[in-house]
Amino acid sequence: MSDTFRTFQPVTVPDSRLDSPLASHEAALDVGANNLVACSTTTGNQYLYDGRELFGRFRETTDEIARLQSKLREGRYSSNQIRRLYRQRTKRRDHAQNALVRDLVERLYDEGVTTVYVGDLTDVLETHWSVRVNEKTHNFWAFKKFSHHLACICEEYGISLEVESEAWTSQTCPGCGDHEETVRHGETLTCPCGFEGHADLTASETFLRENSDCEVRPMARPVRFEWNDHDWSGKPYPHESPKEVRTNPQVASVGR
Repeated sequence: MSDTFRTFQPVTVPDSRLDSPLASHEAALDVGANNLVACSTTTGNQYLYDGRELFGRFRETTDEIARLQSKLREGRYSSNQIRRLYRQRTKRRDHAQNALVRDLVERLYDEGVTTVYVGDLTDVLETHWSVRVNEKTHNFWAFKKFSHHLACICEEYGISLEVESEAWTSQTCPGCGDHEETVRHGETLTCPCGFEGHADLTASETFLRENSDCEVRPMARPVRFEWNDHDWSGKPYPHESPKEVRTNPQVASVGR
């Protein structure tokens, strides 16, 4: 029997925490697995939360669970050790994703963002891909849990969350508008017109421009965040916060 006990205490949030942000900017999110979130705002800021290290650890635990299951005697399907690994895997994922949502929403609130657009991924979640991609979309990604937490934190900060179609945003060139001749290779989106940019950041900016009525400022150099088991941070660069790593502007710059 587990010695761990959990309790839930309802609290009343002061009205001051529910006030709307001071400005009326907007943001759009491209949600995925390799990069958990790519975000563009009408203020011209872009954020990228890298999920590959997280998925690598998730996959290592999954492989260990499979190894232990293969050693179970016939008729058994689990063990205390296997159940413990499942719990650890879920807790690590949820902790990182919850911290991401809190970090992102606080940044958007400080920028005066009042509306966040997120894609309707129903078709993506219902599509059957390869085993590895299905593992990302349904187990590691856990989009429904992620989106629910995002909605709760946005509500806490008085930010409206709008679910919209993001069809073609990940293939559309922001330079010429074409989506049939563009090519995605890894994280890079290229177009015969000469455009080259970070695919996920490009998608979030295109998504923002399609839905926002606000003027979208030219995008600054994007900031990439990495998870260190405690918070979303990165190696300090000169004149940069220790939590922020600027990406290569030649690869990540979009909408030019």
